[in-house]
This record gives sequence, structure tokens and C-alpha cells, in this order.
Amino acid sequence: MGKHSTKGHIVLKRDRKLEGVYRAMPPQSSLEEHLAKFKEMYPEDWQSLVYRYKEHERQAPAGQPHPRPEPTQHLLNMVKNYYRKTNKVVARSKREAQSEVVTEHPQPEAVTEHP
Repeated sequence: MGKHSTKGHIVLKRDRKLEGVYRAMPPQSSLEEHLAKFKEMYPEDWQSLVYRYKEHERQAPAGQPHPRPEPTQHLLNMVKNYYRKTNKVVARSKREAQSEVVTEHPQPEAVTEHP
């Protein structure tokens, strides 16, 4: 048989752990702070994310990318999806705040008809 990575969830009981991270953080903390807190509270889960990424990287043919996101991006996606799913409010990251551009559309002037 060929090389296979283990399948299934990388982070077990993800929702419970992310809820613990959310409760441990002060209000208005950024996503980056939440990521750092997750790494601090659950280092074994962080190591499993890194390990799984390296396994995929090692098994990919030389010079070809693999579909797995980098561990930091994977964790960021997990956190964002959980907070979106549970309607948790966190401060936006600096990167998101800079990339968002607000455009204002000019309002048409009111035209009055003369009888």
C-alpha cells in the first residue's frame, strides 16, 4: 500500500477547548492573542497540528504543494469558524482591519419637478 496519513480530527474535543480559550481571554482581545492562548493551554494539540502538516509536506512529491494549510493558518481557521458558529465576538486582527476597504457611494441629488 501507499503512504497514508492518519485520518480524523487533529484536535479532539475542539469546541470544548476553544470555549475554554474564549473564557480565559479578556474581552476585546484579538484573534492572534486567542491563537497564542490556545498554544499555551493545549501544547500537545498544537504539536499534533505541526506534526500532521510536516507529514503531508514529507509525503508530497518534491516540488509539489500539498493541500493542507500551515499550522498557524489551520488553527486560525478553526478559531474563526468556531467563533462564527457560536456567535462569539472577538476584536478583529490587524491584518483583517487593514485589508477591509470601505467605499462610499455618492447619493444622487433629489430632482424636483416644476409644474
